[in-house]
Amino acid sequence: MRKLILFLLLLLIITIIFLLSVLVLGRDSGKGALQVTTVPESQVFLDNKFVGKTPLCLCELPQLLEGGDYTIKLIPLNKDLKTSQQKITIYPGILTVVDRTFDANSAASSGSLITLSPSSKGKAELMVISFPGNADVVLDSEIVGKTPLLTEDITASDHEIKILKDGYKEKILKVKTIEGKRLEANVVLGIKTTEDSEEDEKAQTESSKVIILATPVGFLRVREENSVNSAQIATVNPGDELKLLSEVKGWYEVKLENGTTGWISAEFARKN
Repeated sequence: MRKLILFLLLLLIITIIFLLSVLVLGRDSGKGALQVTTVPESQVFLDNKFVGKTPLCLCELPQLLEGGDYTIKLIPLNKDLKTSQQKITIYPGILTVVDRTFDANSAASSGSLITLSPSSKGKAELMVISFPGNADVVLDSEIVGKTPLLTEDITASDHEIKILKDGYKEKILKVKTIEGKRLEANVVLGIKTTEDSEEDEKAQTESSKVIILATPVGFLRVREENSVNSAQIATVNPGDELKLLSEVKGWYEVKLENGTTGWISAEFARKN
């Protein structure tokens, strides 16, 4: 029995030593992880050395990178798209995330670089930097300021960040802030092309609807033009849902079930 206890004790000591060694080596290895995603698929080079194709995650022990500065080059498999190149820093024990969306018009390409670093105040922090700057930052559906923006003492949890600027494509990031770390998001916004604007307008028009509200007379007149003096072409009832085509002050242009288009008073309708 004594021999068994001694054996188990020795085994426990060896296990503890092994686990401590793994922890110490992991902490002192000075290595970090890199994740790269692109649209479309691309080849990834670090300091001119090919390391794989996207989506790429150098996240396992044999693949981890030594901490330090690197030049990352992304070469799209689509030869019509231009190569992207930038400087990144790999931090020990930290995952660095690089994202890039290519466009035939290089100015319309967008991307982001997300890193973590120790917080000077020991709290969860979020820093958002954009190019160009002075872009609106929407954090979890609430506008919190303009770039460059530092939010201190943010809740350590999952968050959604939207970066918005007139004339540029919206950029959405899903991040997770960590207690004692500063999450830094560097974002490159792509310009919005004429094609993008037309698609946005079409999508907005297709998805927008209005619901008819209660009226003093129990129905709502649909008029030929946006004026109370315009001819009545139909009536709609409270609760009816109509497709919204356009709007001017006080009036909505709608499409009826039979395909007829006309105008209704915005006072008795609500956008859905």
